[in-house]
Amino acid sequence: MLISKNDILYRKNKKPIVFDFGLNINQTKKPIVILAHGFKGFKDWGHFNKIMEYFIENKFVFLKFNFSHNGGTVNQPIDFDDLEAFGNNNYTKELDDLGSVIDWISSEENFRNEVDITNISIIGHSRGGGIVLLKSAEDNRVKNVITLAGVCDFEKRTATVGDLEQWKKDGVKYVLNGR
Repeated sequence: MLISKNDILYRKNKKPIVFDFGLNINQTKKPIVILAHGFKGFKDWGHFNKIMEYFIENKFVFLKFNFSHNGGTVNQPIDFDDLEAFGNNNYTKELDDLGSVIDWISSEENFRNEVDITNISIIGHSRGGGIVLLKSAEDNRVKNVITLAGVCDFEKRTATVGDLEQWKKDGVKYVLNGR
């Protein structure tokens, strides 16, 4: 079993993504499962490592990652050190991050004989559940979606605090100091 922890996906002009990746190498193409964490979460939260082990043991390729603006950093992936990034996070960035992860696993030459890029499933926890639903609607590479306590209505969840129209205009939602 190969499990690689805290790998870094560098992207041009974008924040890097920290991820864990695992599979059993046996020259047989396996379905891919990608896990997206929730709001104020990270790839190593709670039971995510156990979920990863379970899928790998059951003949899947598994990848879990930190959203690039979740507040963690490359050097501190489970700490909340990058408040500026966290303050600038939005759904579009998270959808882009998930797309980058799908692109990476779909094109990684080292695992060409191990991954079945026609069989990609995405799992999302909490807000990550909403993100995977949105991604599945825009990316036909995704064949299956699983949500774990996923957000089902972004508008209701976000429209209760602050000005939704201003948020759309700015791309960032301010809720401090009355704004």
